[in-house]
Amino acid sequence: MSVLMMFFGLAFLNLKVLCLRTGVSNVRFISFTISTSFAILGSSVIGQAQMLHGLAGGQIPKGSEREGDLKPWLHLGSQIHGKEGLNLPGEWKGFDAQRSITIPASALFTANQHHDWSRHYGLRLEIVAGEGRSFHGEVIVHTPEREAKSSYRTTAPVTSRARFSFVGSNQSEVIDLPFTAFDKFYPFGETFRQIQKVEIRGRFADNKSGSISVPSVRVIAAPRLKLFSEVRSAAGEENADLKYKLQVMNCSDRLQSVNLAHNAYSKHVMFASVEPNELTLESGETKAVTISVNVTDRVPPGGRERQKIIALANGQLGGEIEFITARKLPHPYLVHTPKRWQEIREKIDNYGWAKKAAQRYLKHEAKDNRPGSRWPYAVAWQISRDKKYAELAKPGVHFEVGGKDLIQACEIYDMIADSGVFTDDDHARIKLEMRERMHGISLSGVANLELQQARCGFTLALTVQDFAWFEHFLYATDGVYDNIANGIMPDGWWYEGSVNYNVWVSRYICKMALAAEPFGVNMIDQYFVPGYSKEFRRLTDEVETRKQEFGGKPFQKFGKHPVPHITLDQLWDSFIDHLSHDGQIYAANDGGEWSLTSDEGFEIAYMMWRKPAFAALVKRRGEGGRSLLYGVPELPEETPEIGIRSAYSDGIGFITLRSQTPGRHPSEQIEMSLKYGTHGAYHGHFDRTNFNSMRRYDRSFYSSGHGLWYSYASFMYGMFVQSSVNHNMVVVDGRNQEAVESRRLLFHSGPKMQAAAVETEARWSCPPYLGLQMRRPNRKEDESAILNGRERLAAEDVFMPAATDSEGKEIEVADIGDWTERILQRRLAIVTDHYIVLADYLEGKEEHTFDNLLQIRGFQNIEGEGVQKTRHTEQMGTDPRLATQLITNCQWWEKDGTSRTRFRTIFDEKSHLNWRTLKGKKGDLYADVYSAWPKNSEIMVGSAPEVRSRAGWAKFSIEIDGEVLAEDEFSPWILGRKKIELEIPKHAKILTLKTQNEDRRKGGGFILGKGDCLFWGGGQLLLSNGERLQFSELQKQGKLTLNGIRTNLDGRPDIEKIQTGEDYGAGPVVIAGKPFRESLPAQPNGKGEVRIDLSNLNANGLSVEFGADYPQGQVSKYQRHTFSVRSKGESAQFLTVIEPFEEESSSMIKAVEALSATELKVSLKDGRQHRISIKGLHREDKPSVSFKEFKAGKVLAEEKS
Repeated sequence: MSVLMMFFGLAFLNLKVLCLRTGVSNVRFISFTISTSFAILGSSVIGQAQMLHGLAGGQIPKGSEREGDLKPWLHLGSQIHGKEGLNLPGEWKGFDAQRSITIPASALFTANQHHDWSRHYGLRLEIVAGEGRSFHGEVIVHTPEREAKSSYRTTAPVTSRARFSFVGSNQSEVIDLPFTAFDKFYPFGETFRQIQKVEIRGRFADNKSGSISVPSVRVIAAPRLKLFSEVRSAAGEENADLKYKLQVMNCSDRLQSVNLAHNAYSKHVMFASVEPNELTLESGETKAVTISVNVTDRVPPGGRERQKIIALANGQLGGEIEFITARKLPHPYLVHTPKRWQEIREKIDNYGWAKKAAQRYLKHEAKDNRPGSRWPYAVAWQISRDKKYAELAKPGVHFEVGGKDLIQACEIYDMIADSGVFTDDDHARIKLEMRERMHGISLSGVANLELQQARCGFTLALTVQDFAWFEHFLYATDGVYDNIANGIMPDGWWYEGSVNYNVWVSRYICKMALAAEPFGVNMIDQYFVPGYSKEFRRLTDEVETRKQEFGGKPFQKFGKHPVPHITLDQLWDSFIDHLSHDGQIYAANDGGEWSLTSDEGFEIAYMMWRKPAFAALVKRRGEGGRSLLYGVPELPEETPEIGIRSAYSDGIGFITLRSQTPGRHPSEQIEMSLKYGTHGAYHGHFDRTNFNSMRRYDRSFYSSGHGLWYSYASFMYGMFVQSSVNHNMVVVDGRNQEAVESRRLLFHSGPKMQAAAVETEARWSCPPYLGLQMRRPNRKEDESAILNGRERLAAEDVFMPAATDSEGKEIEVADIGDWTERILQRRLAIVTDHYIVLADYLEGKEEHTFDNLLQIRGFQNIEGEGVQKTRHTEQMGTDPRLATQLITNCQWWEKDGTSRTRFRTIFDEKSHLNWRTLKGKKGDLYADVYSAWPKNSEIMVGSAPEVRSRAGWAKFSIEIDGEVLAEDEFSPWILGRKKIELEIPKHAKILTLKTQNEDRRKGGGFILGKGDCLFWGGGQLLLSNGERLQFSELQKQGKLTLNGIRTNLDGRPDIEKIQTGEDYGAGPVVIAGKPFRESLPAQPNGKGEVRIDLSNLNANGLSVEFGADYPQGQVSKYQRHTFSVRSKGESAQFLTVIEPFEEESSSMIKAVEALSATELKVSLKDGRQHRISIKGLHREDKPSVSFKEFKAGKVLAEEKS
């Protein structure tokens, strides 16, 4: 077929300097101009886009390099015989004047800065050794030491080595050593993007001394020829001629005569011609040839074939490269194909719920031009075919964005490409922009954000139908398939173990599967080969180092795959048995409690796999919540019940137990979960054996780890939120439990009893001191790369006491200190019709303090045998390294027998502190906690550090007659209180207490806001006659006046002034865990002062304390408390019974008695009595439980595990 090439115009794309964010790395567009040629009349030319230098960091498919990215070679330092090419500045050490090394000495090259060699082939060494002498050499490359840790790497340099051998001839031997031969190339490919040092060493085979000469060391692009093309894949219409520009680079040291040919694979129908097919290349020279491929009608739209080009150089294989040519598939296809869009239109016509759902798109109003804001208009175009919506969507087609916005920008273009709102020039420009944007996508790991980044590249590549890039983002290390293989656990859970990320990842993967299907890539039904390693990403540091450097996190996944495949439907199967009847699933790790009926996920899943259990979840959404885009209109009438069985998932490590009482609605059954599996990397908590959740009456008593949430940026995230102390488990010495592979010992589900037991054997460390490290923003030349402890706290504008080492220096941020010995820890949980039993056994080799912790809101009272209130402490613990210091206002009791502690969790409009706290139906959930064993123990109830207000920076000064006698400044919140005691001189007239307050927060997340909470506590004057005069009495006498101090209360008229002992929310004043019945407001309006007239008082001293009130307001009935039963020794055993009930008078338990550490007697109010016996919890592999129910001496039921 004759082809008429008509070139016209130049399309100029001038992008202003724009900043964007892709994943976690900052990217910058630089102003540039692109010119491209267009061909018409059935012919097409793939033009070369100009490089955006700010995006050079992204990895690219092999052979897709740009001409400016490569040199045939780069010399390391100087060389004896000059060859054209770029020298990398640096210095060699170890060579003599003749560039010789006396073996066993070595030579080391150090570059002036590190370099990216990932796109090069390897190293070329010219070496001279004596005739017949066999030399065994080694080359070691080194990265530089890092200034600060990255997300997964320590500051330690990384080395990678490769070995080679040759027999000397007194002549120069050329050794081309590929980087693929280096030991860390495949698992740690990113190492080769930052090489700074190259070391050469070795030995002679006879182990005798000698010397070698190394005239030249180069980094080379290829051994002979480097074949590359910026565009290696394109799609064209039927019978179009597509042309690729292939660059051929001579990387050898001699003239090369090159022959190029396409030898088609068997039975292929698209053939490539090469023009010219013969070249002569000088050493280091690059020439271009044109590859032409005709798109035949034998290939359907979306189909493609590979064209492999072979290059011979002087009769030997010089190089090869593959092109992938496709027949263009018309848009749309990313969200839906034309067929599926038509089905949606028909759905709108035939179903009322779909018609209503369509209105959300048709009546959408965008707030800005972000793709996410314009995306609904593109849907509106597809469902209405009204072009006005395509015009409204069009401003969302821009690509200087990242993450979800970048994906949606592609999807908008895909959805409106058939609308006619774009000119031919627009289409060409947009595709060039997308090609540019692909160069900025870095594949960097296996995690939720990293998968999103891979999806960005995946979507860009599919939109432009470049299958070289598509396969790169799909198959490359850290690409989509790698995330699937290494991120999905054997039971289908995503390894991070946070429900919200699990849902997010599952949706993302399914939407990619739908987008790939029109191109013949069936991810929907594919068997994926799982990654069998514990390592979910490429990490160069050993596990022990990771734990020490990253706050105890091992960055590993636990559990083994029982079969050699995983499928995508497992992502959704994983939820089913752990969901409550209403589609709610408990919180775990960093994920809050989540409703799967409020999410479109199961609509997508049912559309793809039509599993009845998935339909059951969709039906619970109701017609008002159905998904227009993914909802299957007709659902099966009969679907399985959800949330009724007990189940376990050994990969992620969740056990869900549910009572099986006949005749009860599922909401009335008792549901609980235990946690024992994979840690979850950055999102993992230190809580193996955690009593993770309890739910009844559609109310959850506690969201694991999320009864409080401080956001990722806060020091509290690492130091408290993820700590063991923040969970329902037995904690050793107030420390963090090591995250190690743990196991399920027992699972039993019967009619009267559900039982499970789990085990871990872990060391215990301090939590990461002041959380995880934070890089210094806007760093100056003489400043360290990371913030130290005081700077870390200043960024969040809060106070914490400093922990220091033996030399008085503050400990480094994120330090976890030393480990205890390994301690065996087992927990057995039993669920009956009316209560839960928790049995714990711990055994170490040294003396420890064991705290059996529960986190419950609304402490009511404690009663029982021998229960006596003994003491009050301001903190659970005072060690500045431990999380226990943040549990404050602690009341302690001692008991001798069984105690019952009652809690009432209220679910109303005031129970939410943020979106990750309580979720549940309006009403109450009571919990009676019976501490049965040990009979003699201490009990503590303290205030957990829920997210409330902080005071901000505060400064106070105390003056007598204008002379400053005391002053200080700090940022009090939960902790931080200053006590001032001063002598008052005779004849003093005026005592002034001044305060200032500012919000100086510069980071640390977005949750912990500033509030009015500064107070003076316990203020009094000491009189010469020995009496004490309280500030409140001075105020009554008119001797004390407030100037510039807030005195009104929240929600009250201004005339009702604050009273002593009362905070601004009419709650009690508690400063750093110390309650104050005597208090005075100190919150300044600008600058505030308390003025005391000392005349005629004969005062000779002042005593007062200053700080921030916490918690603020009348919140005691909502406050989350930490409840502890404490035992000391080398080992510990606990028996705890928890009864959840709805009404204050509806509890069923009459009495609980521990007959021993392994036997319980539970008496119910209806006359029944339960005997529970536990065996083998100490060290046997299979513990067991027996349950008997009696009434009036008769056995009513009996069950054994």
